[in-house]
Amino acid sequence: MRRLTVVTVIALVLVWTSLGWAASSLLGPTGLLKTPTADVLGMTEFTVGLTQVWADPHEDETLAYANVGVLPKLELGFTREDMEDERAESILNAKVRLLGPVPGEITVSGGVVDLTDEIDCSPYLVASHTLGAGLVTKFGEAAAPQLHIGLGGGRYDGLFGGVSTIVKRKVTLMAEYDGDDFNFGARMPVGPRLEATAAALDGMDDLAIGLQFSNPW
Repeated sequence: MRRLTVVTVIALVLVWTSLGWAASSLLGPTGLLKTPTADVLGMTEFTVGLTQVWADPHEDETLAYANVGVLPKLELGFTREDMEDERAESILNAKVRLLGPVPGEITVSGGVVDLTDEIDCSPYLVASHTLGAGLVTKFGEAAAPQLHIGLGGGRYDGLFGGVSTIVKRKVTLMAEYDGDDFNFGARMPVGPRLEATAAALDGMDDLAIGLQFSNPW
């Protein structure tokens, strides 16, 4: 029943929003759903957002975050994690681009989620690459999938990765393995500089909805 509800909500959000800055993951740092990518916010760019996760009984979670590009290759962020029946924690995140971006080549970044180990310090290294010239959808539109592969500790539990692609020039479809489970979702614009994300997490067991605002200063 939960899986049917998750799929139904995602479908409704996609229909409603069907009417290129780096985007934050549901956890805060730029990325897919729960995993980071090699994308880094540009200098003085920022994102702020809110995520609600509906999980097993007494495991619902609310996250609020803010990220800013403080240097051309450095992104710093803050996330407030509030899990049901547990004390809320505030964590600091950082990511630096080590290689790229160069058209046709791999971009590599390294970072840490929870720098001060308030919950689970999670260092990682991740590479992103646009696959070839892209694919053609059944509507005749070009879509260039991006592949993301990383290795991390803490919440990432070893190897993680995912793929993302943009369809209808608006909607970003995402699938990932976070080191423990598979997650699927979509991100789409709902207003000027405003994006919404709908996702099925932890093997389709949990549902997450996120909203983020992004803008350069």
